[in-house]
Amino acid sequence: MGPNGNKYKVVVVDDEVMAVKAICIIMEKYCPQFEVVGTAGNGSEALEVIGRTFPDLVLTDVEMPVMSGLELVRHASAEMENLCFCIISGYQDFEYARDAFRSGVLDYLTKPIVPSQMMRTMKNVEEKLRKFYYDKRNGIFRKLCMGETITLEEIQKFFPYKEFYAALLRENGLPRRYSPAREPELYGTIDEAYLVYGRDNMEELFLIPREVLGQQTLIDYMTRVELRQKTEGSYTTLLYYGEAFSAPEISEKIRDLYYWLNTLSTVGLSQVVDLDKKQLLKERFPSLDNTELPALLQEMEQYAKMGKYDQLQKCIARAFTRWEQEKRPQIWLEQEARRILNFIRTQARNEESLIESEYQFEDAFYYSTSMEMLRQNLSATFYRFQEKEKENYKVDSPEFFEKIKIYLREHISEPLSLQEISNLFAISQAYMSKLFRKYTGKSYNQYLTGIRIERAKQLIEEDSERFVKDIAELVGYRDQFYFSRIFHSYTGQSPADYAEQQAAEPSAP
Repeated sequence: MGPNGNKYKVVVVDDEVMAVKAICIIMEKYCPQFEVVGTAGNGSEALEVIGRTFPDLVLTDVEMPVMSGLELVRHASAEMENLCFCIISGYQDFEYARDAFRSGVLDYLTKPIVPSQMMRTMKNVEEKLRKFYYDKRNGIFRKLCMGETITLEEIQKFFPYKEFYAALLRENGLPRRYSPAREPELYGTIDEAYLVYGRDNMEELFLIPREVLGQQTLIDYMTRVELRQKTEGSYTTLLYYGEAFSAPEISEKIRDLYYWLNTLSTVGLSQVVDLDKKQLLKERFPSLDNTELPALLQEMEQYAKMGKYDQLQKCIARAFTRWEQEKRPQIWLEQEARRILNFIRTQARNEESLIESEYQFEDAFYYSTSMEMLRQNLSATFYRFQEKEKENYKVDSPEFFEKIKIYLREHISEPLSLQEISNLFAISQAYMSKLFRKYTGKSYNQYLTGIRIERAKQLIEEDSERFVKDIAELVGYRDQFYFSRIFHSYTGQSPADYAEQQAAEPSAP
């Protein structure tokens, strides 16, 4: 079916009237997923029909008067870059038309056309169209999420439902913005009836057509999603529009979702916010001034000059406790924590790599699930000048790191949070993150997801008939749909497509 669940629209072009009639009859009788919306006798006439009907596919003969099929492909592609073609030739040898097989030309038919041939070809064309629209929608959706300008025409073509709901679900802190160890972006799978996008695997933005959601409310649906996917001990921020909106509003709604995520995301605090009720938000969250920080820095300076580092740490701990009570958002905390870090760097004349310090700072916010954990994780960056922190370097060896990797492989079906692993091996989360960067070049989450997906691939290769739900559970995912998105983000295929590919490949002798 087409991009909105309806039939794909087709324009048929051939200078032989009987050929056009035969194609239309075969299409109607044997290809129910397609609908002929217009016909033409040559390429020139076809351009007018195409401009009036906006089809998904043009089925055109090659040899025609006035304008040939290949000329039609060139002209129509220039005017409508998202238009797809299937070309017809009376010649069995199709070498002379090979140059037409570039972007937009999906397949070809040879005359005389018979129902069996057309059914096979159109089934192939349908799969290619489906993939074409999937890729286009994902590309446009990503651009919308990145704040790029998209024309209303593109939105209406690839998001043709009349009304939508939108929700943004984020687990733990905001995405990394500087670290090179970024995780792959997440997309919904081709079989899902709605769009999903995440800047990393901890985030999902849902754009759901009203018809797909049916009678259930968006918050009921998203609450079930949150419960299935939430990791024990984590916190979530769920923002949504509980009232449906029109396609031209998609860009604005997505922009607002990300704005409010940045505004409201608070370390350790789970939140559910209906953005159709934004007037209530000012009452829930205090003004975010930073007038107290100069006094805090002055107090810290006095303790630093006297060498009273324990008192300095207590001073910072009191500030974090107060900020937690005031529900200070992550963006604000990052700003104040960075000013504290810069002060301590100045006092300590720290020689540690500035880049590594920034990575640790970013990891602290990314992995912390409470304000107390954030303070502890930042301590590795704040207090690096203290000798006791250097004890961690005793475990900096390939042999020790190999033990960590073995443990992860042997317990892959368990949650395996960074906090749990760090506690198990008796090192700080910040230092554990540093070990993964050093020995794998990846973040902890990225490495863990990678070995989970590799194990999932092995399970599929061993038995392509396994249920996706069972594979998901065996590699540590409670929600099979979320697992499928993660699998696709790492492999470019859904688990079902990967299983089908494995089943089709001949077994090794």
